[in-house]
Amino acid sequence: MLAAESSWRVLQAEHVRLRRLLLDIQRLLDAADWRRPGPPLTKLRQLIEAFQAFEAETHRPKGVVLVESLRGRASEADELLDALDHERAECEEILEQVRVLLDRVAQGDASQADTIASLLARHRLAVTEQIDQEDTVLRSYTARLLTPEEWSAVASSISDAVRRGPAPRKR
Repeated sequence: MLAAESSWRVLQAEHVRLRRLLLDIQRLLDAADWRRPGPPLTKLRQLIEAFQAFEAETHRPKGVVLVESLRGRASEADELLDALDHERAECEEILEQVRVLLDRVAQGDASQADTIASLLARHRLAVTEQIDQEDTVLRSYTARLLTPEEWSAVASSISDAVRRGPAPRKR
């Protein structure tokens, strides 16, 4: 099952990148300089945008064939996929709320800083749990339910996505 191992190595390397971005965001939050207009606030926005872009344009497209191959195979796998989709949507919504609040802080309204920190803590926890679920439970389902031919298609789609680079931005 070289195709399965290769696919998961790529996905897990991207999980490491996502975790690193979350850690960079947390480090900036811990410094507290971002609570007023200036370069640290701009850097926080850039890190959030980098996270969103990497997740949506680089990471998520690589899982499309894997999810399509798995969907409908087992009810528990479908429930996990649905839960991950729901959590992902909630995380995107959280980051959109944060971006609006960052605009307020940039305009001098420091009263939004605690809300931003709280939302980003929720986001970090949810994303970390998603990644853990993908690396353990989802990986287990794929190992059990996908055929070697399906893994070959998954590996090919991931390889194609790597060659193409990030998907175009939707904004």
